[in-house]
Amino acid sequence: MQMYAHYYERELMNEGDNSPIGIVLCADKSESVVKYTLPANETQVFASKYKLYLPSEAEYIGGMKEK
Repeated sequence: MQMYAHYYERELMNEGDNSPIGIVLCADKSESVVKYTLPANETQVFASKYKLYLPSEAEYIGGMKEK
């Protein structure tokens, strides 16, 4: 991923563009994947959990009541 981000940065970006971002999608959490995917000095890392399926109506309503 870093190769593609650096290629875009060096060859395709226009003046004034923000730096490119990379998105890593994983089925399971793996600190090793994060550790070796990102540069050692990376300071802006954001993580989120995604579901592989939509919740049922009952699960959705139950989750809304908990908040």
